[in-house]
Amino acid sequence: MTTAVTAAIPATGRKAKGLGPERREEILAHALRLFSEFGVHTVSTRQIAAAVGISQPSLYAYFPTKQALVAEVCRRAFDGLTERMAAVMDRYHGRELMKRMGQTYVDFGLSQPDAYRVAFMIEVRHEPADTAPDPALMAGVEAYNLHREAVSRVAGASGREEDIDILAQSLWASLHGLVSLLIARPTFPWADRDRLIEAHLASLLPNG
Repeated sequence: MTTAVTAAIPATGRKAKGLGPERREEILAHALRLFSEFGVHTVSTRQIAAAVGISQPSLYAYFPTKQALVAEVCRRAFDGLTERMAAVMDRYHGRELMKRMGQTYVDFGLSQPDAYRVAFMIEVRHEPADTAPDPALMAGVEAYNLHREAVSRVAGASGREEDIDILAQSLWASLHGLVSLLIARPTFPWADRDRLIEAHLASLLPNG
């Protein structure tokens, strides 16, 4: 058990059993906070249970493994991004669509840094023998596919022949780079953040 993690968890008494969905939400909220602060691989289910105020076996009644808990935290983060991007897809077209999609991605990351860290900035290990569908990966692919569709619409409209996945993933990586740096290095002497984001997004837009 990591001393730094344990010291950061406030002492709480045991809570009453049987709170169902509310207890599940508490587990996810504490897991998200601890994963973001200390890393997925450092935090144990025992430490998450202690933060919630329940026993480790009680936590397993909601999430049978730590990997199941990590997957649900990641899935929710990706689902939140997908929901925001889907709303943009229905309202804008062309370069404005690309600009709004990029802004949506950046806004999501900066407004929910804990969720962004866990979903995008922490390496999640997978067992080689695990062939079951990964719900977090599936949710991430769903978010990416919306981004890819926006890129495809703009690239097709302008007659571009570049491979859509190469272009979409390059843009995705560039957005991630900006967001992760702003989250990970808040004390760096950044320029005005709004102007920096605006300039970065403008540099990613296709010509025309």
